[in-house]
Amino acid sequence: MTPNARFTEFIKDITPSATTNSRSASAHISVRDALKGDDDYKDEVIRTFLGGSYKRKTAIRPVTKNGDTERPDVDIYVVVRGSTSWFSSDHKTPEDVIEELYAALNRNRKALGITKITRNRCSIAISTNKADMDVSPLLERNGDGFYRIGNRKTGEWYLTEPEEHTIWSADVNTNAGMRFNPMVKMVKWSRREYPTKSKHPKSIALEALVAEHMDKNETHYGRLLHDTFDDIVDTYSMNRFWGTCPNLDDPAIEDGNLLAGVSGDAFCAFYDKVKYFRDEAAKALETEDQDVATKHWRRILGSRFPSPKTAKSSSSFGLKPAAAMSPLAFPAKASTPPNKPADFA
Repeated sequence: MTPNARFTEFIKDITPSATTNSRSASAHISVRDALKGDDDYKDEVIRTFLGGSYKRKTAIRPVTKNGDTERPDVDIYVVVRGSTSWFSSDHKTPEDVIEELYAALNRNRKALGITKITRNRCSIAISTNKADMDVSPLLERNGDGFYRIGNRKTGEWYLTEPEEHTIWSADVNTNAGMRFNPMVKMVKWSRREYPTKSKHPKSIALEALVAEHMDKNETHYGRLLHDTFDDIVDTYSMNRFWGTCPNLDDPAIEDGNLLAGVSGDAFCAFYDKVKYFRDEAAKALETEDQDVATKHWRRILGSRFPSPKTAKSSSSFGLKPAAAMSPLAFPAKASTPPNKPADFA
């Protein structure tokens, strides 16, 4: 079996560096301070906070394309004053809150070094030389205890709880012996290296899938990857048969479905990729040849997955290594454990 140390080395490699995190922090602090200090917008702002994979510590390192390093992604939430009720004097539409936020960011464009600013359905996307940021306006929690995020295209308001998602993610990571965050990073990296036509499921939905199907007690990352993929394949086999997308409970919102809006075709493409990954992981776990195992792991995790360690020749005696296998290797175990019963929330 591939030594766990190879996986921990890989996880460290795909984790954002201290420099990347420093650039991200500098970027989001500047944006939040600018919004709270803008004379025409500051009275609308109740508070700001961070969410997304950056805050949940499940982000992966930016990639390099054509010699240019992509900037890290940071999600900023701006809680603003307003009401969804037509009978309120403070009534606002999703278009209202998006336009007010866009105007404030645009006024501070030069000071923040914004090179690109775009209105999305529910947020404003901005790019600076330090980071790409998604800035989303939220209406404050009301009687039901949830934030509202608006879709300017449809005029609809949706319930959302990014702060609760952060708390949930931290709790899952603790309960999984601090292996949940690394698992999410590896699955996200795999999705980046070998994408399907649709990016879904992604973000919090992908994290919820990993949380639902990983064995919280398994300590070997290779077996953990295999077993998680295997449980997903087993659980959603009928959805694949019928070409449908399942429901996935939102851990923060009762009756919330994190896969709402994901098509059957998109989910089935994801399912097929996971099934392929499951089979490749089984082959990697079966073999004692670490060069062969590495080929299989790289079909899941890409070329950054490290090569096996080899013994080095002695320069003083001119001796050659007796074997090119990692000294950490140990005998292979059964490749495919029995399917576990589905435990879908």
